[in-house]
Amino acid sequence: MNRTLLRTCVALTAAAALALPAFAADQALSLVPANAVTVGMVKLADMRTSPLSSMLFQQTDKMSADGDAAKFLAETGLSPTKDVDVLVVATSPRTTLGSEADVLVLAEGRFNAERLTAALVAHGAVKKGGYLVPPKEAGDDNHGAVAFPSSSLVIAGSERAVAAALEARAAGGTGFLTRGGLAADIGRIDRTATAWAVVDVTRAQRLTKGGTVTTGHGQSGEALQAALKSVSTVAVWAKDTGDALQLGALGLSTDAETLQLLEDTVRGALSAMRLAVKDKAPEMVSVLRAFDVSHKNDAVLIEGSIPADALRQLMAKKTAAMNK
Repeated sequence: MNRTLLRTCVALTAAAALALPAFAADQALSLVPANAVTVGMVKLADMRTSPLSSMLFQQTDKMSADGDAAKFLAETGLSPTKDVDVLVVATSPRTTLGSEADVLVLAEGRFNAERLTAALVAHGAVKKGGYLVPPKEAGDDNHGAVAFPSSSLVIAGSERAVAAALEARAAGGTGFLTRGGLAADIGRIDRTATAWAVVDVTRAQRLTKGGTVTTGHGQSGEALQAALKSVSTVAVWAKDTGDALQLGALGLSTDAETLQLLEDTVRGALSAMRLAVKDKAPEMVSVLRAFDVSHKNDAVLIEGSIPADALRQLMAKKTAAMNK
């Protein structure tokens, strides 16, 4: 129970990851480990003002409508969809060539640190230095932790990741934005994007958790998954314009043959998707047909847009199917 409640706190901080993981204040990004293999960000503050993104918030609210999550929210007064402005999630390897990973979740917003701490302690969390951990259980050396270093920042994740982030904050940051391996690739993403994620595919493949790139199921998804394993970096982003959701993705490689394989695979996957949706969601056929795939220098770029009406129809059909 105690362990579950602490995990609930971490999960609430990360609840907005229902959307694609976006540029905002650099406070959270400055605490990302310099050796991170995956980094993602969501601008929740921007999403709150958009009728299009509000559909996602409705789904997020349902996640915390009962059980331990609802009890925790009632005790702390925390509302993830109102109090969290920016969410950053990063994965980093524990050692240079090792397969173990640490996950770090950073949230910017408005938090009552004292009330949150008191609620967790009341449920059995233990104070350890500047953060909280659940009571240690036999055989459990990899529990999570959460810290509230200020009224505008929450740090959560594996204990070693939280401890390192607190140390980095005291020292002025990790230097990720200037010397992080993924920092240069982040510069390729639209700075006005609502959300983004970047993955160092080569290093992420060595990790046993937290560093995989998933592309869906089925034959086309498996083919795309295989093609992505040959590229060095993958990035995805989304921009909510209010009347449409603009999507983009790129794969980087210095090998021309790899890029051609990725381009061909993406085009094939889009064709397969059009066939798959033509009966259940015919309005999406023309949307998918408008997606553009281009091959430039060291990257394959995919860009497209889903109109708000089409997205609402998809959400309505999904909700109807779930309620049957």
